Amino acid sequence: MLRAAVYPLVAVAVLALAFLLLAGQKAALGALLSGVAVSAGGGVAARMALSGGAVAAGSAMARLIIAVVAKWAVVFGVLLAGFLAFKLPALALLAGIAVGLMFQVLALARR
Repeated sequence: MLRAAVYPLVAVAVLALAFLLLAGQKAALGALLSGVAVSAGGGVAARMALSGGAVAAGSAMARLIIAVVAKWAVVFGVLLAGFLAFKLPALALLAGIAVGLMFQVLALARR
């Protein structure tokens, strides 16, 4: 399960390095910030969804839905803070989210 956090972070670090070389520090910070938010949101969701032991199906489904909502709340909160408060480039913020999510799915799909 650790690779679900490590792979996206490495991919986002490479993306941030590319943005640093091509677009500057603010773009690199935006990509890094949003990519880390995806991994942090995934960690929050996993902890919420998988804690608590065995429960009834309805409770398990409710916990999964609440965990996914919490993950996206973290991601959108960081996206809004980066865009509105810190004035980071939108393209870099969205690219960090996209790369983080792609590599998170690829890490979970790999056997």
